[in-house]
Amino acid sequence: MRFQATITCKTSNIAVDIACDKEETKRMLELASIPVASGGICVDEEDLEDVIKKIGYPIVIKPLDGNHGKGASINVTKWEDAVTGLAYAKNYSRRVIVEKFITGFDFRVLIIDHKLVAAAKREPAHVNGDGTQTIQQLIDETNQDPRRGYGHENVLTQIDVDRDTTDLLEKLGYTLETVPNRGEVVYLKSTANLSTGGTSVDVTDMMHPENIFLCERISRVIGLDVCGVDIMAENLTQPLKENGGCILEVNAAPGFRMHLAPSEGLPRNVASPVIDMLYPPGKPSRIPIIAVTGTNGKTTTTRLIAHIVKNNGYKVGFTTSDGFMFKIT
Repeated sequence: MRFQATITCKTSNIAVDIACDKEETKRMLELASIPVASGGICVDEEDLEDVIKKIGYPIVIKPLDGNHGKGASINVTKWEDAVTGLAYAKNYSRRVIVEKFITGFDFRVLIIDHKLVAAAKREPAHVNGDGTQTIQQLIDETNQDPRRGYGHENVLTQIDVDRDTTDLLEKLGYTLETVPNRGEVVYLKSTANLSTGGTSVDVTDMMHPENIFLCERISRVIGLDVCGVDIMAENLTQPLKENGGCILEVNAAPGFRMHLAPSEGLPRNVASPVIDMLYPPGKPSRIPIIAVTGTNGKTTTTRLIAHIVKNNGYKVGFTTSDGFMFKIT
């Protein structure tokens, strides 16, 4: 068996291509009568103007082939910002998707082998004002949390100040030197991805059965064995058709961190269902291991054993002082 991130050797290449193409994903979901945000594809300002005339403000602008929230502009309400957002998104993708901005909370639902495994409410990176420290000082303090690291090394990611951060602060009339009031929440990112410093709250047990069925159906429509469904809605306790929620994206290789170690709520062992899918009951899964100990001659002995076992028709992997070796033939 082979893994790359959360893509397995069973994952369909076609399904991954579909999930990476937001336009095709949206088209397929619409054909399956699944609620999605209205919008269109743009390559220039003329296209942008046409889409805005059709759907109106506020809008979301994001790269068609983007991930991790890169290049996204959220809650755009005027033409000048839309043009800037288009240029920003085109740094990541030639074609840009423009959609109606939907209010609500950002949820990620994880489906493995077409069955619900976990759901999390995601919150964008933010700081809580104390009336004395500046926003920059609050960011520095938040980044001292031992759970935060760079990239995916820890369960949470460091909050970095970028264009998205400065744009959000500018809309509030704030700078990094502003001292927010005690108890005031200042959001620093427009997307809730953990990779940009967001946090998560487990809501698996609160999902309405109709929403569970919907997400499991989405994984089958796209064809992903490990599938992350992004939902914008007021809550998941009501069917989306009742609270006006919609599907934002479908993700191949979804992150597991928010479910394995949520900031709040019950941690979910989301790795176990992947193993159960790859090794169903009755399938051989045990790999016999031979351990060689001693002072001198361990490498030679290991090579001899590997040669003997290989000549008996087995695939052999072994590690010695020279490194790791795996012989397929």
